Formats: sequence, C-alpha cells, structure tokens
Amino acid sequence: MRITPEELNGYMKNWDEQTRGILLRRMKDRFRREALEHFSGKEADILGAVLDRMIPQSPDERIDLVGFVDWAMGKPLGRGDRQEGLPPEEILFSKGIAGIQETAREMFKSDFTVLKEYQKDEVLTALQEGLAKGRTWEEIPSRQFFIKLLVKALTGYCSHPFAWMRMGFPGPSYPEGYVWIRQPEIRARRRHFPGWKTF
Repeated sequence: MRITPEELNGYMKNWDEQTRGILLRRMKDRFRREALEHFSGKEADILGAVLDRMIPQSPDERIDLVGFVDWAMGKPLGRGDRQEGLPPEEILFSKGIAGIQETAREMFKSDFTVLKEYQKDEVLTALQEGLAKGRTWEEIPSRQFFIKLLVKALTGYCSHPFAWMRMGFPGPSYPEGYVWIRQPEIRARRRHFPGWKTF
C-alpha cells in the first residue's frame, strides 16, 4: 500500500499547526542544507554515493540524507549511545569516509564514487562484515562505523513524509493515538501490572 500526497494532506488536517508545519517543511526542503557543517565537498560526494547504495531512493522523491546526517551529527538520534572505544561521531564519520576510500583503492584501485554498483556493494559488504582493508579500520571497527552510519541515515529517511508515503504509513499518531493501545493498557504498562498485553 502506498499513501498518496493527497491522502497525507488529509491526515495532516488532524494534526496541530506545529506538526503540520514541520512536515510541510520536510517535504519542501527534503533535508537539504545551504551549506554542510561537518563534511567537505569530497566527503559529501563519497557519503552520498555510500548512502545511495545503503538506502536506494527514487529520483522524484529523493531525500537528502547527506544533509540529514550533517544536521544530525552528534545528536542522540536512533541509538544515541556511544560504544566504548569509538570516537565522537564527527571524528568517526570523517575517519570512516576516509576508510571507505582506502578500502575502495585496496580492492579496486579506484575512488569509491567511480566504482560500478556491484563494486560499491562489495566495499560496503566488507565494511558491514568487519573485513574491510585499510589502516583506518585498525583504529575504528568498520562494522561499528557501518551500523552507526546506517542507523543515523535511516533515522532521517524514516522521519520523512516521502518515505512514509512509500511505506503506507499515515504519519504520527497525533492526536488520536495508536488505536491498538488504550489508556488502561498504558497505565498497566507503566505500573507493570498484570494485564499489560503486547500484540
């Protein structure tokens, strides 16, 4: 099932002005930023090529995930914790992008951005499996970098109305709440009383 823009507009009528404003802005700007704060142009190109393979999108409803990751840098979104031994996100992502270049050159003697799609997938699979080659991955585990980047990007993707339309998700529960959870169940859950049902 796919939610149409008209259906989403119908749902928006039930939301308060602030919620509706946020979602309309997201639909208009698609998370684009006038200038990136944390990535150079080259880093943004590499990150964009990586995210295109991790989260493929249709050209007509493209969300700027590089812009989102740049905005969300250091913010505790998704899994907000930092694993012991990992540097802060600003350093982790910068080193990780450099590491992707190293791995691409080790595996295919070329920059990541110019690789064929299947080659990009091989580089990213090596990262995901913790088998990536390059000095960077001696400092930071490639698998942890991969997971952190994917979670951060998915947080942005899944918070955008265009993604909701593709998934058939009608948006936030405001104001009615989710229909399968009623007040007594919420109270029982909070107090851990018997009778709290999970579905």
